[in-house]
Amino acid sequence: MTQPVGRVHAAISRRIPHLPDAAGPLAGLAAGDGEPLSVLFVGDSSVAGVGAGHHGEALAGQFSAALAERTGRPVSWQVLARSGDTVRGITALVSEAAAVDADVVVLSAGTNDALRFRRPSAWRADVSVLVDALRARIGRPVPVLLVSIPPVHRFGSLPRVFRWSIGGYARLLDRQLARLCLSTPGLGHLLTGPLPVDTAKFFAMDRFHPSPLGYRTWGRLLAAAAVPYVLEMALAPTSV
Repeated sequence: MTQPVGRVHAAISRRIPHLPDAAGPLAGLAAGDGEPLSVLFVGDSSVAGVGAGHHGEALAGQFSAALAERTGRPVSWQVLARSGDTVRGITALVSEAAAVDADVVVLSAGTNDALRFRRPSAWRADVSVLVDALRARIGRPVPVLLVSIPPVHRFGSLPRVFRWSIGGYARLLDRQLARLCLSTPGLGHLLTGPLPVDTAKFFAMDRFHPSPLGYRTWGRLLAAAAVPYVLEMALAPTSV
């Protein structure tokens, strides 16, 4: 990280209040009928549930409940995340983790890379390495769904002078996700459409991470976007 970029990141970090990860078990089950669909959620602070009291009301729990509702299948979920990590850091976390299993992986990362202005082509390579590491840890080429980077230019916690430059950079990184999905079998790009980030209830007190209501809104939108991929890739008679 260059010195100017490091100073920008430090200034933003000082401005955002530190909130803890969601408490409680890192795994759970959303009710449904039949054989459970196993989903591994991997990522940074949003997957760690910062802003929520427990994972049932954070991204993993909310997404899984909505997915179970839409597919009629129970969803068994597990969280593997570390707040503040870039994609490279998450790759190290995956490599250090105990063996995991899943029918599908949901990966949400990139905000920390955008805050550090990671070069887009290098970041795309980082994500590709992370996907390979996940599939190697699971032991088969499971589907991986890449969550679109949220609209950070609309986060009230970011200094106004940096908001649009960081937001524009996040969009550059997100376009790399789309390109990677087009060139790599078994990947899906989860787009949610507009998020209601202008409402105070969407955010936790740090105005950077979602509140439980924000996670519910985001999780339901992501689950809706994930259903076609899940039906095609994870629930098909022969997985990728």
